[in-house]
Amino acid sequence: MTPQELYLQVFKKEFDHQEDDALSFKACEIAVEAEELPKVARVRSTDVAVVLAGLNLDRDTLIATLLSDGNLDEAYPIEKLKSLFSPNIVQMVSEIRRLNAIKEFNAASATNEVQTERLRQMLLAMTSDIRIMIVKLAYRVVRLRNLKNEPDNVKEQIANETQLIFAPLANRLGIAQLKWELEDLSFRYLNPELYKSIAQQLDSKRAGREAFISNVIDTLKAMFHEKNMDFKISGRPKHIYSIWKKMSKKNLPIDELYDLRAVRIYVDSIEQCYEVLGMVHSRWNYIKDEFDDYIASPKENGYQSIHTVIIGAENKTVEIQIRTYEMHHHAEYGVAAHWRYKEGGKKLDARLEQSINLVRQMLEYNDNPDLLNEISTELLSEHIYAMTPTDEIITLSKGSTPLDFAYYIHTELGHRCRGAKVNGRIVPLTYQLKTGDKVEVLTVKSGEPSRNWLNPNLNYLGSSRARAKVRHWFNHQNKEANRDAGEAIFNKELRRLHAQDFHVDQLVQQFKSESVSDFFEALGRGQINDRQLNSAIQKQLKPQQRHITSQDPAKTKVTDSIHLTDNRHEPARAYVIGSPQLKTLLAPCCHPTEHDEIIGYVTRGRGITVHKKDCNNILNLSYEEQKRLIAVSWTRHQEELVETYEAELSVLCFDRKGLLRDIMTLLTSMDINILRSDTSSDKSDGTVTMQFVLELDSHISVGNLLDQLEQIDNVETASINLN
Repeated sequence: MTPQELYLQVFKKEFDHQEDDALSFKACEIAVEAEELPKVARVRSTDVAVVLAGLNLDRDTLIATLLSDGNLDEAYPIEKLKSLFSPNIVQMVSEIRRLNAIKEFNAASATNEVQTERLRQMLLAMTSDIRIMIVKLAYRVVRLRNLKNEPDNVKEQIANETQLIFAPLANRLGIAQLKWELEDLSFRYLNPELYKSIAQQLDSKRAGREAFISNVIDTLKAMFHEKNMDFKISGRPKHIYSIWKKMSKKNLPIDELYDLRAVRIYVDSIEQCYEVLGMVHSRWNYIKDEFDDYIASPKENGYQSIHTVIIGAENKTVEIQIRTYEMHHHAEYGVAAHWRYKEGGKKLDARLEQSINLVRQMLEYNDNPDLLNEISTELLSEHIYAMTPTDEIITLSKGSTPLDFAYYIHTELGHRCRGAKVNGRIVPLTYQLKTGDKVEVLTVKSGEPSRNWLNPNLNYLGSSRARAKVRHWFNHQNKEANRDAGEAIFNKELRRLHAQDFHVDQLVQQFKSESVSDFFEALGRGQINDRQLNSAIQKQLKPQQRHITSQDPAKTKVTDSIHLTDNRHEPARAYVIGSPQLKTLLAPCCHPTEHDEIIGYVTRGRGITVHKKDCNNILNLSYEEQKRLIAVSWTRHQEELVETYEAELSVLCFDRKGLLRDIMTLLTSMDINILRSDTSSDKSDGTVTMQFVLELDSHISVGNLLDQLEQIDNVETASINLN
């Protein structure tokens, strides 16, 4: 096949060398080139693009399909494609290749309905654009078409994958052209004798059945034109797989099935539905026992339509469904969605379902396929789907880490986890997993969780479920062990803050502990976390902020503020930065005051709840819930300025290239101004001591700064002097 011939088949026109078509033709040239390379992939992208050309997909999708051939991975890597095609096309190619590389099927879970459903959702969630899944389905159609000469075990595996995973996905997307072929071809390989038997029992070949339907539709159109009625008619014969399913479900022979042929009629109103019904029944005889009026008596799920079975020429039966456009939309995209009925009403992620419904409507009603580029079909799923080494799929919340994964599998596995491999590479335990990641948990023979895992500054855990399991472990340690651990944590924090003279009694009352011993125990059990401890000590140590006038601007920094009142004697009020008119409410759980650092949480229907930044309810939010946090501040007068203060930071490290750069990058990312710096090295042991004088203000969390510094490779300790 030449590029010109391929262009004609895929883009449905001759190539005329117009600039707009140059990229399309270039993709055809590259796809034809792929066919001449040593064969790696079993499916050619040229064949897939021809299949998709019949679905009215947009140009970018067709170009990306042509470029996704497995033979092009080395000759045309993603970086090379970036210099030739738009970012949108390159992104689609990357995701199609990633989907094609996934090993979909695991024989051990073939009968596990939960796992197959997770796999379907995982494949959907792996795409940023639902059209990529349509391309994947077309790849599977071509794979089945080329399966005839392969070994029986390969046929069985591919056909099983198709029936369990891809045909249901095509059903959800409403792509009938792909769905029926996926079902029929997989059925043919899984049950060849039964397939042939049903095929032989059909009274005509597919073309004959389609011609019969076409004649019925022509008759109906003539009847409706006489009445000057607006209408739409669609019809197609049942396919072999659906015939077999109906025979099995009703336990009937094929000649007793009344809906081998089906026609749908769409009109504007309920009155027209009954008018059409009268016309149909006056033209043909009908089977009374097969008449159902779901308009007068809707199904429990809200489905409405009129079903009747007429007897046409040669005594062949045809099922006719009559409904309004609104009823059809409700049946296809609402709570009565056909795929829900077909799949037993299983629940999908709400955002995922919304995206699927959007594409289904576009494919059915859109006369301008280029509009697909203008709608966002990004899958904003609240979950990710990760795989175990044996290809079992685990559903986790977004923001989950390998530690969350380990605790989901088994609590003891989480306790013993000390490392992880993701897709064969060692990753830190703070790595955020993505859909499609294959995770291997690395453990010690016997182990226990680290208290660092509960430190929200370090991001070891993204789920409240895993955090609860870690806290539960510490809660069940003996009191003495927790007290010792709590005291060690407290003393370490004093060293980091150069506050050895600070007395624990100053915190006992603040954390509502009955005694020093109880305070240490709560700290050791994780009821008080590192961020709360550091924030409390920092509040006691750092210079008190004082209001100064704009005539004394030395070492001052204006805070983001807005003048809400001229009465300075009124109590301070919290407001949303940028939107002071929004309603705020002080949280009853932590009772923030004007001297506290605060954060807002967008509630459902109750405005913005204002919490302390170190409130337990805020620190334990899941990754998804953290998206509801919003910046808030206390009211301040425009003429007021808040004094910044200097602090001395000390960092002890083992020397390496790029260490200073990494530390400076962190300080810059936290918007910290560096006034002075000094570095000294000790050649005898390879250590480096770095001293910084920083300018800080109230929004800086010193604990978070120290924790982030100590996470940098080769940093041993970090401490700060606030006095």
